[in-house]
Amino acid sequence: MAPSIGEAAQHLLESWSRDDWHAAAKSVTVRRVKPALIFGLAFWAMRKVAELAQFYYKKRKPPPRKPQPEKKQGWGSIVALLGVLATIAAGVQAWCYHRYGPLFFWSAESKQLDLTPNAWRALLETRSVGFIGGHHRAGTTQLWRSVARHADVASFGEQRDCGLDFSEGIFAQDVYPRFGVGEVQDFLGGSSSQKNTGLGRYALGAVEDVYWTEGHFTVSGHAQARVLNRFGFLWDRHSGLDTAKVLLEKSPPNAVLARYLQALVDWPDNVRPPEKTCAADAEFCDVAPPPAPLSSRARFIFVTRHPIANAVSHLAYMKDGTIPELVAHWVAVEAYMRSNAPRLAHVRKIKFEDFCAAPAESLLELWTFLGVESDLAAAAAATADVRRDPNKIHRETYCAPLRAGNPSAVAAHAVLADRFAGVIEDAHGYAVRDWCVV
Repeated sequence: MAPSIGEAAQHLLESWSRDDWHAAAKSVTVRRVKPALIFGLAFWAMRKVAELAQFYYKKRKPPPRKPQPEKKQGWGSIVALLGVLATIAAGVQAWCYHRYGPLFFWSAESKQLDLTPNAWRALLETRSVGFIGGHHRAGTTQLWRSVARHADVASFGEQRDCGLDFSEGIFAQDVYPRFGVGEVQDFLGGSSSQKNTGLGRYALGAVEDVYWTEGHFTVSGHAQARVLNRFGFLWDRHSGLDTAKVLLEKSPPNAVLARYLQALVDWPDNVRPPEKTCAADAEFCDVAPPPAPLSSRARFIFVTRHPIANAVSHLAYMKDGTIPELVAHWVAVEAYMRSNAPRLAHVRKIKFEDFCAAPAESLLELWTFLGVESDLAAAAAATADVRRDPNKIHRETYCAPLRAGNPSAVAAHAVLADRFAGVIEDAHGYAVRDWCVV
């Protein structure tokens, strides 16, 4: 009988010595074994990778589910959606009511009087219209509040009383441009050209678009009545027209539009022929402006403030503003104010810093200028909430990086000073280069 495989292997193991096994091993060279080992290991590794990939794929992709019949959307979901929309709408309305009061929901045509130009001229025979203007963020609101606290001065009241941003009459009318778009107009999307006519930019626009004067074609009895009827509704609602001696309105662009507003209030007493078109490269217009009228029903108070502090204050309301751009706008507004002043019958210019340093004395002078009488005690009570150093926070914000030696801040201030220090320090008396020097 032939031996089995096991018996043959046992016989081979017993018959071969150690030397025989050593000689057989030497006959298998490393050159033959190495490729086989490498191929085998590579095959094993690739197979393991494939198994792992298949495992994770099955783990991430759930098994298919059986299709389920679609459920029809009931009325409950629709009612819930309508409830959410109604809640959002009610929330917006409540916010507007809380911030702007009930007048916010009235139509523009329902918020006006119905007086004719002749009726307004008769009414203004014993009254004057006071316009407060200047730079945005320059203290016009603080000064307006103080002036309006006189019993003989009629104003629009606070924002919630009149439904206007910052109680500015420029947003109540539709005759002249609404430079410096406020929060209500921005919220409602009412500004289609905010970049060119908005806060911190409008005075850098084309002169013929910005600088409206007594020669503008819209100066007429119709425009006078339309503006004063809008203003008159708010004056009468808050303070009363019968007892007021001064009708006060505050909008910063009044400083640029002053000649136009004076002509509008005085129409037809100071009617001017239309001016020639301004040249593109002219500073203002290519014709000699008319002299100031001997008298006027309009009185103007211009407010200015340190240009850097004013620029820093703007940044809280502008997402893309820069200090150099805002200072350039400040210079442009100042140029318009300086051009307007000689052509106005009654005008006072005051630095906000001077007003805050001596508020009672300054307010008493402004009341006298407007034609109302009072005393120092009443003026002190009306200015009790005025901060003595209005630029403190803005100076610290701007100067802290300079004092810390921040290279970017130091370089930016040097460029700003080289560009604007000459005209600002010489013409307006504000320090620019050394503003941060204690």
